[in-house]
Amino acid sequence: MEDFAYAFNNSAIGNVMGNGMSGCDQSTVESLAEDPTDSPFAADECLKVRKYWCFLLSSIFTFLAGLFIVLLWRAFAFICCRKEPDLGPNDPKQKEQKASRNKQEFEGTFMTEAKDWAGELISGQTTTGRILVVLVFILSIASLIIYFVDASSEEVERCQKWSNNITQQIDLAFNIFFMVYFFIRFIAASDKLWFMLEMYSFVDYFTIPPSFVSIYLDRTWIGLRFLRALRLMTVPDILQYLNVLKTSSSIRLAQLVSIFISVWLTAAGIIHLLENSGDPLDFDNAHRLSYWTCVYFLIVTMSTVGYGDVYCETVLGRTFLVFFLLVGLAVFASWIPEITELAAQRSKYGGTYSKDPRKRYTSSECVVPP
Repeated sequence: MEDFAYAFNNSAIGNVMGNGMSGCDQSTVESLAEDPTDSPFAADECLKVRKYWCFLLSSIFTFLAGLFIVLLWRAFAFICCRKEPDLGPNDPKQKEQKASRNKQEFEGTFMTEAKDWAGELISGQTTTGRILVVLVFILSIASLIIYFVDASSEEVERCQKWSNNITQQIDLAFNIFFMVYFFIRFIAASDKLWFMLEMYSFVDYFTIPPSFVSIYLDRTWIGLRFLRALRLMTVPDILQYLNVLKTSSSIRLAQLVSIFISVWLTAAGIIHLLENSGDPLDFDNAHRLSYWTCVYFLIVTMSTVGYGDVYCETVLGRTFLVFFLLVGLAVFASWIPEITELAAQRSKYGGTYSKDPRKRYTSSECVVPP
């Protein structure tokens, strides 16, 4: 098949050049020769070897490497920074001990200042912090929209030169910004180990490294980019920074709605990935579903209606759906009544006052006897 695709491309180029460039210009021939993946035969041949594992391994390796560095630093600090015994005034090693302590105090002061600066930058309590938090949210939504576009118009895995893939180039620019923001959050974290295990850290692990791998492999993989939908959970915090939400009931309502939508979109992305990929290791039972079809399927299934027009065919898709329904129905069944109750609430002094001209208002006067 590979020889046939190669022969097909060469014969196509030779026929065009031999016919005096009839119906095609020089740029078309050059693009066909430089990018053989434009040919459907070459693209099919390229996709015979799945390389999704390269993208997954890049994310897993990034997480494990970061975890190893944090643990190594903790072990080093425990061994080298233990309390040293106080030496006598005539001990020759006293000067070395004093110099070592001064150096540690200087390094500690520098790290404390850097930590305070990073903490103010991501806290949202300052003007710069609010701008940064809002910018991160906007770019996360923009990255999620790019995922929606790719998931609606492309295969799960596609062979294409990175230089010709506009959406991947834009997404890489976003991911570079997210990587810088990740390091700022890392500096501000009090417990580095706990930070490495946070939910938003895992979002970065599985979205940032694959964008760099696609440059090297000249192929794209939809992957776990739908995890950016989890950033919708920060909507209540952003609205509080902007003084939009002020009451406890409105904050709670925004939290429930944002969690519901983010989990819904994330679960739809998992179904889309599993169904369109097929079951490993052969991947021969792929079930073509668009992302928005998966969104519709999940909301219908979660509402216990189940029309039966859309269903999972892969083993992985069905397995995930079973566990998702066991947890989702139990959680969302208790959240929906609470959301309805909070949405129907009206504050004691809510609404606006309007004077009715048809009603007469009388005032009683107090008469003081002489």
